[in-house]
Amino acid sequence: MKRRSFGHWLVRGGALTLGSAAGGCGAPGPRSAPSAAAGQAVTRVSERSAPPPALPEPGPALPLQVPARSEEVRGDNGLTLIVSPRPGLPLASVALLVRCGPAFDLPGRRGCAELLAQLLTRGALRRGRAVDGVALSRQAEALGGTVTVRVEERLIALEMTVLTPRIPAALALLADLLRHPLLAAADLQSVRAQMRDALALRRQDPAVLAALVAHRTAWGRDAQGEVTTAESVMAVRRDDVVALHRRWVRPDRVAVVLAGDIDLAGARAVVGPVLDDWRLTTEPPPAEPREAPSDALAPVLAPTLLVHLPAAAQTSVLLCAPFVGTDAPDHAAGTLAVAVMGAGYSARLNQEVRIRRGLSYGVSGRMEQQRLTGLFVAAAQTDHAHAAEVAALMQSQLLGLVQQPVTPAELAARRAALVGEFARQLDTTSGMVARIGGDWAMGGAPGHLARWPQRLEAVTPGQVRAFAQRHWTPERLRTVIVGPIDRVLAGSAQPPGAVRLEGSSLVLDSPTLRR
Repeated sequence: MKRRSFGHWLVRGGALTLGSAAGGCGAPGPRSAPSAAAGQAVTRVSERSAPPPALPEPGPALPLQVPARSEEVRGDNGLTLIVSPRPGLPLASVALLVRCGPAFDLPGRRGCAELLAQLLTRGALRRGRAVDGVALSRQAEALGGTVTVRVEERLIALEMTVLTPRIPAALALLADLLRHPLLAAADLQSVRAQMRDALALRRQDPAVLAALVAHRTAWGRDAQGEVTTAESVMAVRRDDVVALHRRWVRPDRVAVVLAGDIDLAGARAVVGPVLDDWRLTTEPPPAEPREAPSDALAPVLAPTLLVHLPAAAQTSVLLCAPFVGTDAPDHAAGTLAVAVMGAGYSARLNQEVRIRRGLSYGVSGRMEQQRLTGLFVAAAQTDHAHAAEVAALMQSQLLGLVQQPVTPAELAARRAALVGEFARQLDTTSGMVARIGGDWAMGGAPGHLARWPQRLEAVTPGQVRAFAQRHWTPERLRTVIVGPIDRVLAGSAQPPGAVRLEGSSLVLDSPTLRR
């Protein structure tokens, strides 16, 4: 095979010459006057480098078409059926959703719902015969898919994506996993040990530990602030898991979601033979755990916490601010305020900390969202010596949203990013199931998803500023810094009002982080 050599241009003393593959850039020849051929080459290069014609202005954004959705409650058992048809591709996502999650754990048993979710796929009764987890995995793979288990604060979801002819078999498999799990003691012991070891490792990561400390302290003494710890997981017994399943996994708390190549009539025909025999017990519906409203948060520790983790390679800085529930009238404005501050590369926090000052690889922002309340969390990792500076910058930027209101162009860019992300999620059947599941778990009305883009479009810069002015005030911000605190302070005095804690002795089961 011949190897073809390509010439390349070399600039030597202001003259442009053509080098060969043999000469290369590292072997310049003697300086000489430019030849006529070289002059012609320069002319050709300059002609090729002429600026291209101006690009046309982008046109108006196309309206987002949210897929249709039907929802009904079936028969006497209260089972909810949700269908989002998407014909054209012989594929569908099948999900069983339960309104149950970590928020439903008993005090001192945090992690019980997570253990239950993992045990659902470890063994189940199928046609009266016990089937272990390996055999269940093989059955799912024989249908061309895998079972995914998803746990949110108030939701446990079992999901599969399969070809259209295999929807009935996939739904039957998921129904057996949910209704008839074995919940074997040996499986519980194995899963519990794995969770314990994983939780112990998480405490060595400054970013994870900062998130746990912030969550535990920002919610004060409310049950919403509880976190899963190795101690709480090891306290869970099989009787606790069985009782949680018996209490909350009942048809009037379950939704069947089908998204893809199936319509409402087809869904009814599939669901009937599988789940119509599921009867309600004689016990009354249990009362759901109380949820604190947004304005009721009462942190019990100092606004700034310094957690000493001497072995950390970097220091994690985390800033918490109140957010509102999904039912709040200013929820859409708050969502855009979060996007302006911490969603994406061009968000204000990332611009100030990373782009302008180079103090971190990036600042991320997320929301802990509930129906009546929420929390905005911004996080960054940085060098120990810059942690205090990063914390001050993040606070000033968040509070600065009132003094430096968002511009119409900035708001339009962040809105487009949110709507685009929403559209991409709805573009897949599994993404549609995830959005429906989160909305259903929060008690959202059937038309909530369809109205979401319009709600974002209606938000004005003044409404974003009003949200920040009401909710993001100095006294309501909380800062957590986790790392080698001696190096973070570097001989300077501890900030006034800050509390220093030893990472190795934190008690995450307590809102005060102490015994």
